[in-house]
Amino acid sequence: MNIFNVFNRGTVNKPGRSVLNDGSGLMPALVFSAAVLLPVAFFSRRISGGELHSAYPLVWALFTASAAFFIFYTGRVSFYRRLFFSGMALSFLVHFKMSLLSKVFASSCFKDTPYCHVAIAPSFFNYLYQQYLALMSGDWRLWGPLSLAFLWLFFTLVIGRAWCSWACFYGGIDDGLSALPKKPLIKAGFLSGKFRDFPAALLIFLLLVSLSYMLPVYCLWLCPFKLTTAFLDPDDGFIRKIQLALMLFALAALLAGPLLTKKRTFCSFLCPFGAWQAFWGRINPFRVAVKPDECSACSACFDACPMCAIKAGNDGRPVISDYCNLCGECLAACPGGILRYSIFGIKFKENKKGFGRMLNPESFLVFSALITGGVVGALFAPAAFKDIFDLIRGGLR
Repeated sequence: MNIFNVFNRGTVNKPGRSVLNDGSGLMPALVFSAAVLLPVAFFSRRISGGELHSAYPLVWALFTASAAFFIFYTGRVSFYRRLFFSGMALSFLVHFKMSLLSKVFASSCFKDTPYCHVAIAPSFFNYLYQQYLALMSGDWRLWGPLSLAFLWLFFTLVIGRAWCSWACFYGGIDDGLSALPKKPLIKAGFLSGKFRDFPAALLIFLLLVSLSYMLPVYCLWLCPFKLTTAFLDPDDGFIRKIQLALMLFALAALLAGPLLTKKRTFCSFLCPFGAWQAFWGRINPFRVAVKPDECSACSACFDACPMCAIKAGNDGRPVISDYCNLCGECLAACPGGILRYSIFGIKFKENKKGFGRMLNPESFLVFSALITGGVVGALFAPAAFKDIFDLIRGGLR
């Protein structure tokens, strides 16, 4: 089965495509992709430094720019976003996680993993307290983690909740897996109403418990990406077994959940950073807006949303919650095309032809999200390309 067909199922708007595309406009698409290419190539090269040949960050920048080109030229935001997003997640796994399974996949460079935003959110009070101690000590060298707060604030201002569908190097895993099944084996629609706020409760619980113990409780007990003995209780007893059970449960939600439900089960119900970003992401201007007068209440967007972020209002029409990640799946699934990206929900006259399309809210979102995702991916994607190239070259010898 063609991988493009797998990712494409359920993503094409039947009566038409996104307002970005009218079936023409090669030159605007090339200019748009070049605008993405240049900053990603620059920062990728700067991040790689002297550890990688310049060809590797260039390949990653071209991959990101290709996603920009096809999104703009075809108007299929969700489809090419998912290819880019899944590709970034795979490169992260190849470079940092495959070595856990086999020394054949040992990382060739950049062995230190980037700060995990998923872990930082439930330990925020801990970091805040540590920065207070650093301030009182007068030792400016201890203020390192404080810069992460400003970096997170910058990304939140740039793309907000879209981080979870465009730039999270973990989220691409369940996003890609949710596209594989043709139909869900288990209907998960009821979860959006009864359990959708569970991550917020989990975040509050972890914030308080982590501060009480001054430990990264999420990493120690729930994170499915930390299945190593370094994060387990030193005694091989009851506590370690509970830790393993909870981590395996989270891992099952990450891997099996999307395949069974076609929903991003881990990101929707177990990721504390998703709840964190749902709250703070409100300061970002990008939204998905509904034209209620034109909505037929067909529920296509309910079924398409992988984050269970759309629920029915009293009139049966969609209500977009704060958990929306701006992935674009609902826009592509809507048969009437009444869902649109917007800026603070303000109605703008949307340009459908030529360079004027660059001024549409959708173009601003795609531009911001791909540059952010491209720069974040530069921390590991070029190195993953080198790992794969070295592996192939070693096999040919």
